[in-house]
Amino acid sequence: MTLLIPTVAISNFTMIIALFAISTFSYAAWSTMGLTFPADLYPSDAVATVSGMSGAAAGIGTIISTFLIGKITDRYSFAPVLVGASLLPIVATVLVFVLIRPQAQLTKSSGSRS
Repeated sequence: MTLLIPTVAISNFTMIIALFAISTFSYAAWSTMGLTFPADLYPSDAVATVSGMSGAAAGIGTIISTFLIGKITDRYSFAPVLVGASLLPIVATVLVFVLIRPQAQLTKSSGSRS
């Protein structure tokens, strides 16, 4: 996904297309993983609710990001957008590792409270 960053400085059209293709594939793979989180993390009776809430949040995020991308590209260029689009999945992955604890840790921490 960070392969979008070099596209800022590359003028070879074939190389730019190749980097975008690899990045797009990586985004799709991450998206597939992210869409399975509700089923992996929540009880079956809550999966639909959590999926709906995350879908609504994604829609709102898309509206906001579309507005911001327009403002940024008008004022600067696409370079900051490409760098941000490259770094955002890395930040998201770090947040997944920090915020989602393995089940074994949850069992230990809940067992020590009693």
